[in-house]
Amino acid sequence: MTSFDVLESSVQDSRPIEVYTFGLGTTSFTYTSAEDPITLGTTVHEPIAIARSGVSQGAGDNVNTLTVTVPADNPFASKYVDLVPGQRATLTIVRLQRNESPTFNTQVVIYKGSVLSVRFPNDGEVAEVAVRSLENAGNRRIPRYTFMAQCNHLLYGPGCDVSTVAFNDVGTVTAVSGSVITVSGGVGSRPANFFRGGFVKPSAESDFRLIVAHSGANLTLLLPFATSILGASVQAFAGCDHRFRGDCATKFDNIHSYGGFPYVPRKNPFVSGLVTI
Repeated sequence: MTSFDVLESSVQDSRPIEVYTFGLGTTSFTYTSAEDPITLGTTVHEPIAIARSGVSQGAGDNVNTLTVTVPADNPFASKYVDLVPGQRATLTIVRLQRNESPTFNTQVVIYKGSVLSVRFPNDGEVAEVAVRSLENAGNRRIPRYTFMAQCNHLLYGPGCDVSTVAFNDVGTVTAVSGSVITVSGGVGSRPANFFRGGFVKPSAESDFRLIVAHSGANLTLLLPFATSILGASVQAFAGCDHRFRGDCATKFDNIHSYGGFPYVPRKNPFVSGLVTI
C-alpha cells in the first residue's frame, strides 16, 4: 500500500491529479486535468485542457479569487456566452495521487467556491472562470435585516413561510417573443401582475428567470432563457410586493411572518427638522 501522504511529500514519486466539478442547479459538469478519464464512485471526470491560478488565502477579493481556464466551447462555459444562468454555479476541486494504493482512496478537497463571472479573452478562444472561495464569501459582514417598511425576507425563503406548492401554475409555453413568453393553463386566469416579482422555471430544468410583468397569459422576463423554451412545460411562481398591507396580507395571508417594519415614520427629522410649537 502506498499512502497519499507519502506520495504527496515525495519529489520523485508524486503524480498529482485534480478533478473539477462545476455545479449549476441539478446539473454537474465534471472534468480532470489528467490525460485519461477519472472515475470516482459512479462519476466520470472527462479530460480537457484545463488550468487554474494558484490557491491562496488572505484579505481582499483579489487574493481569494481563483481563475480557471477552459476551452471556449466547453459545455459549462457555453452557458455564459449570451446570458448568465439564473442560478449561481459552484466549483469543487479535489486532489488525487495517481499511484495511491488502494486507487484514489484519499480525495482531498483543496478548493470550494462560487462562480463570479465568465469572460472570453483572446478573441473568444478560451473561457476564464472567476471563482470566489466560500471562505471569502463567509467573511463578508452584511446586516441580517435592515430597518425598512418593506419585508426583508426572500419570497419562499427562510422566515417567509410561503409555500411554492400553493402559489404556482403549470402550463406550456405557446409563444416566445424576446423576453415575453405566453403560457397556457392557469396563468391567464390570474389577475394582472399576479406573477410580477416571482419567477418562471422550466419543469425539466433547474434554471429560472425573474418575472417583471404579467398580463393575461403573457409573462415578461427580466432576461430571456439562453435556449428556446417554446413548447416546454413551465412553472410560474407568484410574486410579492413585500408590503405589509399589500401582497403579504391580501395574496398570501402571511403577515404573521412579515419581515419588515411597516410603521417606520415617513418623516426624517434630520432632513425636515423638528417641528417647534
